[in-house]
Parts: sequence; C-alpha cells; structure tokens
Amino acid sequence: MPVTTKKRFLLNLVLMIAIFFSATLAADEPVDAELQVDPAQILAYQGNVFLSQDTIDAAFSKIPEKDRLAFIRNGGRVDQLIRSLLQRKIVAVDASKAGFDRDPVMAERMVLAAQKELAEAWLVKLVEDAPEADYEALAYEDYLADPEAYHSDAAVDVSHILIGTEERPLQEAETLAATLSAQLDEDPSGFDTLVMEYSDDPAKSANAGRYPEMKRGEMVEPFELAAFSLEREGQITPPVKTRYGYHIIRLNRRSGNTVSEFDEVKQEAMERAKQQYLNNYQQNYMRKLFKDPIVIPEGAVEIMAKRHFGENLELAPTYQD
Repeated sequence: MPVTTKKRFLLNLVLMIAIFFSATLAADEPVDAELQVDPAQILAYQGNVFLSQDTIDAAFSKIPEKDRLAFIRNGGRVDQLIRSLLQRKIVAVDASKAGFDRDPVMAERMVLAAQKELAEAWLVKLVEDAPEADYEALAYEDYLADPEAYHSDAAVDVSHILIGTEERPLQEAETLAATLSAQLDEDPSGFDTLVMEYSDDPAKSANAGRYPEMKRGEMVEPFELAAFSLEREGQITPPVKTRYGYHIIRLNRRSGNTVSEFDEVKQEAMERAKQQYLNNYQQNYMRKLFKDPIVIPEGAVEIMAKRHFGENLELAPTYQD
C-alpha cells in the first residue's frame, strides 16, 4: 500500500521526536565522575547522570512566577524536585539503553507526551502575550450590564455580653444574664460598661465586645438569628443561649445588602474583566483553530477495537474490579 504524504509526514514526525528523545538521553551516557563540573551549567548529579541548569529552569517554568521565589527559598522542596528529576532521568537513561524508547508504542507515547507539554505551554504563552485592553472600560461596561453581580452581602455591626457556662453553672449564668438584661431595659447606655465588667468573651480586651462586620455563616446559628433579627441601631436582644453560654446582643448598625458604587468595586471589577477578556481571547483562538469538523472514517473505530480485542468483539473478555 503506497504511503500518502500525510502518513509520511506523521511517520517522519514520530521518527524525529524519537530521535530527539534518544539524543537527549544519549547525552546522559556515563562520563568520568572525576571531571570537574561547572556549577553554572550543572546543578546536580547522581552517579554519572547530570541535571543541568537548563533542565531545572524548564522545571521551574511550570511553577507560577509569583510562587517561584518562595519555592527556591524552601530548601526541602528544591531538594525534593532535584531528587525527583534525577531519579526520573536515571530510569529514562536505563530504558533508553535497553532500547525501550524505540518500541513503536513507546515512541508514540513519547510523541503524545511532547505534544501535550507543547500545547499546554503554548496556550499559557498565548494568553500571556495577548494584546492589552482597557480593563477599566470593560469593567464599567460589565458593571452597567449586571450591577447585581456587585451586590454586597448583608452584614451587621454588633456588640455582645457573653455570660459563659464553661466555668459557672448553667442556672447561675442564666440568672446573671437575666439580671443584666433587666438593667439594660432600664438603661441601655450602660451596655459598654457591662461588657467590660461582666463579659466572658476573651477578645473583649481588644475589641470591647464589638464585631463590626459579621455576615451570615460566620456566627453560631442562635447568635446569628438574633443578630439579624435586630432592626434599629441600639436595639438589644434578651439573653440568647448558645453552646458558649448566654449572649446579650446590641445592634450598632447594618450594612451591605446593596449594590456597591463602581468606584468601590473598581479593582475587583477590573480583575474580573481582565480574566474574562483573556478567557475569551483563548476561546476565540481555539474556535478559529478547530473550525474544521472532526471526521472519523467509516469502520475506523471497529478496526481499532478489533485490533485490540480480536475479530469477534462478542468474545472479548470483560474485567471486574
């Protein structure tokens, strides 16, 4: 059967990549271990297999740029990477000596690995090199089109007095909380003084019992329900029981649950617009690249299946875990 131009190209591609891998591994043939090595060229070696500075640069290139310095400063992680790369290289050299890289299926697997690495790196570079855009203008357009996307969650600014039950009996805590609550009914202005005198909240020395930006899901449920039930600034709850004891809660103010002004969310909006722009840029590239339909010639799948499982697929073995 004559070899078509397309098939000849694919065969040549397989051969070229196999030769490339073989040449790379051949460069790691045993050398004289007594030779002086240049640390500007060689980072590490084990036995007669060397790890070059270029190789470690290639490995580092897969680490996000913002994380590289921290990675290099972490000696344990660098040591682990060097060990891993050397071990992989030593095994690969041994496989190459045995001629395993010349096995047809293995050669194809090497092609697949090289294609995967190249394609993934190219898409990253493509996005990195994308033309800059006016992200503020894009962000403002997005804000006008969907302001609800910038809706802030409801939050409450509350202060509380905690009468804990960890070091006092439950009944005693309940009685003290009721007494303080009655005092506050008479004189709400004494709340802050009672916090410092009676509250068992260990954070009171730092915050005087105040939690200025509490959102749903950040508090134990009974506390949250009581806090969000308050409507007027200065309103105080009766004692609320939680697993920590009894709380008396005052609402200082409510916030959130509104659409933020653009200036308040501009940085967030610009980051969102930039990410969306880059996603669209990559997707448009992919759409143009993949404009041709995928064609599977009739019978090709069946031929592939029979090559693996025999002519009579009904007799193919089944496997169970």
